Parts: sequence; C-alpha cells; structure tokens
Amino acid sequence: MYFLRYFYFKTALDIFNIDLIASDWQYSCLVLSVLLAAASGYVINDIYDYKADIVNKPESVVTFKLFSRKQLVILYIILVILSLLGAWFATHTSLLPIIVTVIFNSLLFLYSSTLKAMPFVSNVIVSAIIAFIPAYALLYDIPSTLYHVDVDSYEHLSKEILEEKFNRFIFFFMEMAFFINLSREIIKDIIDIKGDKELNIRTIPMIYGVDGTRVFVAILLLTTGGLILIHPALSNMPYSFIFFLTTVIPCILSAAYLLWNSKFKKSSVSLKLAMFIALMYLPLFHFILGHHDA
Repeated sequence: MYFLRYFYFKTALDIFNIDLIASDWQYSCLVLSVLLAAASGYVINDIYDYKADIVNKPESVVTFKLFSRKQLVILYIILVILSLLGAWFATHTSLLPIIVTVIFNSLLFLYSSTLKAMPFVSNVIVSAIIAFIPAYALLYDIPSTLYHVDVDSYEHLSKEILEEKFNRFIFFFMEMAFFINLSREIIKDIIDIKGDKELNIRTIPMIYGVDGTRVFVAILLLTTGGLILIHPALSNMPYSFIFFLTTVIPCILSAAYLLWNSKFKKSSVSLKLAMFIALMYLPLFHFILGHHDA
C-alpha cells in the first residue's frame, strides 16, 4: 500500500501539482488497520484450525503452547478493536476505512468458522481480500483528492489520471494478486490434505484428488503467467514487459514445475517470491531506473 501511494499515486499527481488530501499519519493508520485485521484473521484461524494443524504441521503448533484458548480469543477481540480504531483514525472524508475494516474482519471470521469447509469458495474469498488491497489504496486516496481539484481541471484530470492510468494499472495488480494467491491457496490445501481428512473438511484436493488438483493449478498458473504479460504488451510498456518476463514469470513457471513434481511446499514458496518481486516493481522503476512505464 505504501508503494502504491508514494511510488505511483503521488508521482503521477505531482505532475499536475496536486497533493494527496489524506495525511501521512492517516494513511499509516489505514495500513495499520489492514495489518491488524490480517493479524486477527491469523489468530482466529489458528483457533479453528488447531486440530488440523496438529496433523498437518505439529512442529509449528506453538500458539496453544504459549496461550490458552481463552487468551487467544481475548487477543483476537483486541486485534479486531485495534483494527477498527486504526480505521477510525484513518477516516478523513468518508467512512470507507471503517466499512472496509468491518467487512475484512467479518469475512476473515466467516472464513475460519464456516467458509473454509466450502471447497473453492474459501480459496476465492482469501484471494479476493488480498487482491482488493490495491483497489482499497486507490479508493482511499484518489477520489477525495480529485474532489478538491477545481471544476475546470477535474474532468481532464479524472480521465487522465483515474480512468486511463490508475484504473488500468490497479486492475492489473489486482488480477495478478488474485490468481497467484488463488493458486497458492489451493496448493496449501494439497499440503494440508491429511489434516483436512481428519476433520472431514471438503477442499478441492479432497474432492478431486491430488492429481486432479495438480492439473487444475498448473493450468491456472500458466494462464496467470499469460495474463501478467498481456497487460504490459498491449499497453506498450516494454520495460514492464521485460521486468515481469525475466522475474515474475520464471517464479510462476518454477512453481508449476515444482507442483508437477509433487514438491508442494517449494511451489508455494516460489509463488510467495513471485508476489514479493511484483511488489518490488514500483520502487525499482521509481528509484533505480528513474522511470516506470505503467
């Protein structure tokens, strides 16, 4: 979110001598509210997943050794309250941060308590939450900033900045984040299949088997790689095309190869690396190359 604001939104707005309306403090509160909501999601997921984690990864089940179930519930409630406080401090012209934070916390709770037992739906919800974050950054900063621009300039700026530049770019990052994380979530279901069988949780690998799921995810990964290259190719962004072709795409192909060879944990790590490299795109082009053609 910081990368989007300071290496993309602010850079584009500086060309027109426009300042972002929300202060750095307010934006930091916004980011903090997202992090706290994510942390609360991890805690509630640990509470509901305890039995499955004992089977899937007993060496990593340290949460219940350090805290009782009651203490974890209290911690979860505190994190939810703090995330809402962060959203409240981030509010400047609308209630968007509070509304989004309530939705985030609700979905993460429902995911752990109910939706996780629904094959594919749970994977889509987690991926959609992650993919929404770039749009959240855009919705928080840009409409309120352009609202304060004088009427004569608004139509030109909203078309130049919002429609032609930001919407296209944000949709690209949302698309990439969604499909990479969706692939990774399904791979994690393959890794956790033993514990899911114990609890009778119906995931995609449980229904279609490991081999069927592997074929599905491999096709999904190859499709994702193609989608990532289509955007810079069609948008005449040669530097971006080269960047993604030489960094993110090899990670995705590596993940597909590892998946096909039943190295599921390494495949998941490769997709994590792909997302990290994609995040480095903005500061790399902004500082090192002094240019980004997004």
